[in-house]
Amino acid sequence: MTFSKVLILGAGGMLGHDLAALFSGARLCGHEDLDITDEAAVKAYIRDAKPDLVINAAAYTNVDGCEDEPETAFAVNGDAPGYIAAACREVGAVLVHYSTDYVFDGSETEYVEADEPNPINVYGASKLRGEQKITENMDDFRIIRTSWLFGRHGKNFVETIRHISQTNETVRIVIDQVGKPTYTMDLAQKTAEIAECPRGIYHATNDGVCSWYEFARAFVPNVVPCKSSEFPQKAKRPAYSVLVNTKTSPMRPWKEALEDYLRPTVKVPMKGIILAGGTGSRLYPLTKVTNKHLLPVYDKPMIYYPLQTLVAAGIKDIMIVSGRGHVGHFLELLGSGKDLGVRLTYEIQEGAGGIAQALGLAESWAGTDNVAVILGDNIFQDDIRKDIESFESGAKIFLKEVPDAQRFGVAEVKGSRVIGIEEKPKVPKSNLAVTGLYLYDAGVFEIIRTLKPSGRGELEITDVNNAYIRRSAMEFSVLEGFWSDAGTFESLLRASVMVQSHGVWQGTAGNFSPELADCPSKAIDGGNNS
Repeated sequence: MTFSKVLILGAGGMLGHDLAALFSGARLCGHEDLDITDEAAVKAYIRDAKPDLVINAAAYTNVDGCEDEPETAFAVNGDAPGYIAAACREVGAVLVHYSTDYVFDGSETEYVEADEPNPINVYGASKLRGEQKITENMDDFRIIRTSWLFGRHGKNFVETIRHISQTNETVRIVIDQVGKPTYTMDLAQKTAEIAECPRGIYHATNDGVCSWYEFARAFVPNVVPCKSSEFPQKAKRPAYSVLVNTKTSPMRPWKEALEDYLRPTVKVPMKGIILAGGTGSRLYPLTKVTNKHLLPVYDKPMIYYPLQTLVAAGIKDIMIVSGRGHVGHFLELLGSGKDLGVRLTYEIQEGAGGIAQALGLAESWAGTDNVAVILGDNIFQDDIRKDIESFESGAKIFLKEVPDAQRFGVAEVKGSRVIGIEEKPKVPKSNLAVTGLYLYDAGVFEIIRTLKPSGRGELEITDVNNAYIRRSAMEFSVLEGFWSDAGTFESLLRASVMVQSHGVWQGTAGNFSPELADCPSKAIDGGNNS
């Protein structure tokens, strides 16, 4: 069985992140995108997505919180899976849903898939209802019971205990609750296997049994055992919740998985791309015989400023994309980049195909690396090195507070998430303008291949960004220093004055050591990034 259209619900969670990485090209849905307790909304969303596989990783997992909010627990964990199942049946999709070891009461030392559930807390009871609702509403389901999850993309037992152990001489951990730890990355891989298996209920955990104390002792030294009775909690926990897998191949031991989790991650390399094409028609006649990115901003050619931003962030491999008539001029000015301490590559954009089309030209060169993309006429004061170093996957945009947001692409944000981007809205939903600086993982090129030209016949970068937003894979930073483009006479002049006044880039050619002076947190005419 091959699945071509996968939808992941709960994509913003710890398991959801690993599922998204494994199921490349899947449509990602976070809680901001869909309220799974709204039956009509669920059916409309799945009907529109037309998936052949839905993976539901959305849940209310605060065990003690479920005791305080049973209605919410049963709505999210119990009724919502039934809505999802009914919608899957309607479109002919397979459903993979996650349940828990807490559907059992812990009176036995281990449980196989066929054992009768008997939950002893609200969380377990709500998850059992979810299992029942799924079986009532569809046939083609895979319910995966799992336990004690830990992963790189969310709060979990391992990180909590590691943090506590740093500030406490000893940490007391219960020894009379026994189960099986499960690494979310391994569970995601097992999910792909189970999706191909026959319908039914599956148990999926890393191999090996331990108590919470034994689990903690494997990664911190200063733990001591205690009993559950010493730490009364609102929700009763099963003493034994060992899930036994009788249907598929065993997963690797939890100790081996923990070693992988604790091992520092290998950082995905980051390459830089400067988009320096376009006709520069707003600067005629200055640009009649030259590329606008070669015009002076104060005492340096404009192209030096995006170069400075990338090099200051530690990026050494940089591609410059420009038109046929101007690539030679950049080559003559910058050469191989050796004198600047970088490796420069050049690519030609034939005609005006849009920012996203120009970015797509870098696909073969970028390979599987992440990319930092900067529009060649954008000048930034902020140092983005920390953003580059912390970036892992998905996408990130850089925003700037402006007084005239209706002139820009405007981002609507909620907490730490980007909800959407609207181009030059008459009534902006925020004062956060989208600047010409973006971070993307290698999946950006697959997105670009699916784009359709806009009304002006170009592939738009806003469509790329909104695709990541729909996947709940977009992050953002708000710039503190000044930002300007230099694509109009007015902004070109302002940029020159600001560079002179605040020293965005100081030094002679070859000396890329930015000396950033303090300046007001003020946006300078960002203009139209296209």
